Amino acid sequence: MTSTIPETSRIAALAALDLLDTQPEPRFDRFTRLAALTFGVPIALISLVDEKRLWFKSRCGLDVEQTDRSIAFCSHTVAQREMLVVEDTAADPRFADNPLVKGEPHIRFYAGQPVYCDGQAVGTLCIVDRNPRRLDDRQRRALRDLAGLVEVELNQARVTTTRVMAEQALKSLNAELEQRVARRTAELEARLVELSAEAAQRKAAEMLLRDAESWNRTIVATSYSAFVGADAMGRIIEWNPAAERIFGWSRVDAVGRPLSDLIVPEELRAAHTAGMRRFMATGASRIVDRQVELPALTASGRRITVEMKAGAYEWQGQRCIGAFIDDVSERNRTRQQLEEKQELLDAVLESIDVAVVACDAEGSLTLFNKKARMLHGLDRECVESPDWSRHYSLYEADGHTPLPTDEVPLVRVLRGEVVREQAIAVAPAGRPAATLLASGRPLRSTSGRALGAVVAMHDITERNAAREQLEASERRLRAVTENLPALIGKVNAAGKFVFLNGRAVQFYGKRAEDLIGHDVRDAYSELEYAKLEPHLRRVHAGQRSTFEDVIAVNGRQLYYQCVFVPQRAPDGTPDGYYAMAFDMTDRRLSELRQAESEERLRTITDNVPVLIAYLDADRRYAFVNAVHASWLGVRPERVIGLTVDQAFGPDYHAAQSKALAQAWQGNAAQCEHEIARKGQTRIVHSTFLPQMRDGRVAGVYVLTTDATASRMHERSLHALAHTDALTQLPNRRRFEQALAGAAKRARQGDRDCALLYLDVDFFKQINDRYGHATGDDVLVEFARRLRAGVRASDLVARLAGDEFTVLLHDVRSEADVERVARKILDAVAEPFELATHVLKVGTTIGVGMASGGALDPRALMETADRALYAAKKAGRHTYAILHTGEYA
Repeated sequence: MTSTIPETSRIAALAALDLLDTQPEPRFDRFTRLAALTFGVPIALISLVDEKRLWFKSRCGLDVEQTDRSIAFCSHTVAQREMLVVEDTAADPRFADNPLVKGEPHIRFYAGQPVYCDGQAVGTLCIVDRNPRRLDDRQRRALRDLAGLVEVELNQARVTTTRVMAEQALKSLNAELEQRVARRTAELEARLVELSAEAAQRKAAEMLLRDAESWNRTIVATSYSAFVGADAMGRIIEWNPAAERIFGWSRVDAVGRPLSDLIVPEELRAAHTAGMRRFMATGASRIVDRQVELPALTASGRRITVEMKAGAYEWQGQRCIGAFIDDVSERNRTRQQLEEKQELLDAVLESIDVAVVACDAEGSLTLFNKKARMLHGLDRECVESPDWSRHYSLYEADGHTPLPTDEVPLVRVLRGEVVREQAIAVAPAGRPAATLLASGRPLRSTSGRALGAVVAMHDITERNAAREQLEASERRLRAVTENLPALIGKVNAAGKFVFLNGRAVQFYGKRAEDLIGHDVRDAYSELEYAKLEPHLRRVHAGQRSTFEDVIAVNGRQLYYQCVFVPQRAPDGTPDGYYAMAFDMTDRRLSELRQAESEERLRTITDNVPVLIAYLDADRRYAFVNAVHASWLGVRPERVIGLTVDQAFGPDYHAAQSKALAQAWQGNAAQCEHEIARKGQTRIVHSTFLPQMRDGRVAGVYVLTTDATASRMHERSLHALAHTDALTQLPNRRRFEQALAGAAKRARQGDRDCALLYLDVDFFKQINDRYGHATGDDVLVEFARRLRAGVRASDLVARLAGDEFTVLLHDVRSEADVERVARKILDAVAEPFELATHVLKVGTTIGVGMASGGALDPRALMETADRALYAAKKAGRHTYAILHTGEYA
């Protein structure tokens, strides 16, 4: 393995980071976790390639801290100083026999991107999979971007330290220079006679100054922050490598150019220039010696936010400004994201129907959400924990006994307890009391340090009230059973009555004491019990049984619906049953009458030429008439219970979906659509009428009539009104509509268009010499050739006589129009072979072009007309092109 960079320089750069053998740090671990999640791999590493080992600063999915460099994949990546991707290590001769491939961690895929320090590749960000895989271009860019962030983090501490040391060195050096100059001045005044010594000392001082300037330049050049210097005219005189990295301009491109042209946004340039002039004239500035955040521009035009600290200095007798600049766009975005997450958390806490309170480790309340404020009638206040119970009106679950301080849930959690569903009451003066279940746990950092406590309190006041209401409801139910128009009874597992309401006792015609505790069989005759026996077997087996029975009472047949509902023991086994019988005589007779009415209605609906249907609340067909079979080819009985989509297909449903949606919202709606079957297409008109019940849509009636004849007639009239009868081309009316549409699209930003005016050269002479019939034949053939010479998307129209137009859409340039014009001229130049004559015919074309996103139809027509006259003036059978607003 070879490298173009001396290994000693690389090892020195690695040592300068001072990261080898340091403890794991979250700021690096987040990158390996993010890489593993982003690329879906089990292992992600930040590696540093030492002289004889590969040491991992951060690792995700790998337990070992280091490995031998001789077998390390990352050593290859560092050596070639660019991304290394091995899609299948077993197929790569360099790595097939590698111990890391054959043994743990069984590497089958590797991708690594070098990270740099001082221009040296000191390590990598790499991802590893135990299965072969591919890495596309988008994923490679993502890996480079993540490696760039890792590189910034690796160099951050060193750069910060270097900058601080540089600033301190500059201050120390300036102070030292001032002292030396003062001392040297005193010596010169005292030793005027020693001119030779003075010259030697001055020369030494100048050399020292030059060394200091070289040192300053070295500090500036190696600073992680951008350093930008500007002279009195605002021209750049200093531009370090960090400035090249942040702003994208090289030093060669930047030095000598005005600072405002390179990095100052356009809207701030005037203020920047004025501020520079004021500072150079008076020394006053609002940004010098202050740290400020400002917007700036990069070479690509991207807008970023920078943090700048500017200072003034003298150079070669001129007042100059120098500034250290850092790109803080990412930091600001991260801060904004944290603020947005906090706002989301606050919004959730304020919206949930659970009271949440929290305190810090010292017992100061830090959270009191909306539900908590509503329950207590108070906001979060600075109250010591011993006073919480009294101040916030906390009581035992009985609502009367004050809650001791040691039993306050938040106090218990703060002591380290985990509280689960502790029942307490909140009873503020003048407000209704509330019963709560409190649960909470201590809050601790990842290192185990106590951060505070949090408690959530569920309001169960309504639940308790509901339980009390249920008990009262059960009492009412016992009373109601005696007044229900039904026979109600309870039978135990032994088949004996344990309860009968008054109606049931009356039905059996015996005393209650002769029924309760006795076998059910004893209450019936053998014939009646035989009818019930199958249902009794089912309910004793644990199955619900519902049936109807007809009983003769006083010479009148009564219809009853009987329901046997099994009761189950706690272990799930059948344990008797409930028996209920409802008198359905009136309903049954009504159903018989309704069935007769429905039969009459179906006879009518099946014999009218209209599709009639009804959709129930589940949007399924509950009724369709017989016409559906002849129009749609589906018998009514096959449609019942299906949705429109299921019955007739998605295309049939889609044509009516909008109108149907309006009907389901309670509004009558109509639509027209087509029904195609066996080569025949019907144009139908459908009306949707919602059936309202208690303010809700219970169903929708659908009435569909055949509108084919009327619509075909309307279409025929429309075609006659917009088509030239002789050439079958669009006429003037259709042309004007198309031109208006093109104008509208032009305003919406579509491509430009062009309008061609054409007429047949010397057409009057053709009519006069050969007759109008031949002239008509010429016009028809001329129209055919025009259509063949343009695209299907372009419009060819006849205005009148021998006047024709062509409207070209999506015109990219004038060259496109010229090609179409020449194509038409060539097509028309071919002899016209008519029924009785072969004629030589020519045409002259005037082209009007509109561009720039705005199109005035009248102006375009006038432009094309002027171009036509210009072409005629230049000679027949040619073309001329003018742009709107242009004259020949």
